[in-house]
Amino acid sequence: MIRINLLPVREARRAANMRKQGMLLLMAAGAGVAICILISTWMAARIAHERSLVTAREAELKKLEATMNEVKKFQAEQQEIEQKLAIIGQIEAARMGPVKIMDELATRIPQRVWLTKIVEKGGTLEIEGRSIDAEVVADFVVALEESPMLSNVDLQETKLEEVEGLKLSDFKLTAQYPFLKQAGAADNAKGKRPVGRAAPAPSKGKAE
Repeated sequence: MIRINLLPVREARRAANMRKQGMLLLMAAGAGVAICILISTWMAARIAHERSLVTAREAELKKLEATMNEVKKFQAEQQEIEQKLAIIGQIEAARMGPVKIMDELATRIPQRVWLTKIVEKGGTLEIEGRSIDAEVVADFVVALEESPMLSNVDLQETKLEEVEGLKLSDFKLTAQYPFLKQAGAADNAKGKRPVGRAAPAPSKGKAE
């Protein structure tokens, strides 16, 4: 009877299987390493991209901050210029105020009214005058109330006085004169309203 020893064949098959499994493990390990390298490379690229975006945003923020600083500087300069212009306007208005007031009074005074005294006290005009009747005085008060340069017109006193044989109505009134109220409106009003002229006074009144 012939006997065949199968142990060497089994050992050879086992060794071949071991080598095959080893190759598969090596291939799997290599694939894993390759995948890890790819993921690492992708993550590094993504991080670099995000960093570049952050850097770009920071640069834009710096530009915006510089622009905002310029805007704030411009606004401060503009405010300073506006304040200076307002002060200049007030000075000019105060300088031209008395002239404009006299012109306004000359424009609005009706016929048969004569002013004998004009006094300025801290923004208040004290006006004294005469007229041939009380109705004309009332017209004068109404005309002053319509003036954009005057406010709080108040007729304080009227009385009859005999001057050189004539009975005249003496009056006293006060008014506030804010020169900056409705700048330019006085000129417009003068353009629409006919200029009145004061007749010669029957007595020698003197304006102060």
